Amino acid sequence: MLLAPVLLAAPPKPNVAALVKSALGDGIVPYAAVRPIFADFNSDGQQDLAVVVDFNKHLEAWLKRGVVVHNLESPSLAPMRLDNEQHFCFGLLILDHMLPAKKTIFYGCFTGWRLAKNSTPAIDLFMESGETLRLFNDGTKFRTRVLRR
Repeated sequence: MLLAPVLLAAPPKPNVAALVKSALGDGIVPYAAVRPIFADFNSDGQQDLAVVVDFNKHLEAWLKRGVVVHNLESPSLAPMRLDNEQHFCFGLLILDHMLPAKKTIFYGCFTGWRLAKNSTPAIDLFMESGETLRLFNDGTKFRTRVLRR
């Protein structure tokens, strides 16, 4: 009996721009200077997507409509309110299972990021304040921890 070789094709790369548009609407695109991160942030066995976006022009209208945007400057990741001070900072979009309907949106002033060197996927954000903020999912929700001041 002869066995035919089986070619395993790599899964197609997701269209990150299309996922962002589907999650956040027209006019919101991934920030081109920063690569997206693909990782299983909530340890459920499915790949998630984290991408930096610029939605400053939309933030106030979203908050008025009740869109939940978590404030990275708040230790509890409290949802932003209209009276929160808004800078010209960045948005961070995380799509659970890479599904636009399963989005978590964050906003804060950071200058860079990287996938944390950790056993559980997390993101280290380099905040404008000089702090390094680790964003991680504890299995039920996202949390932050300051690594360096």
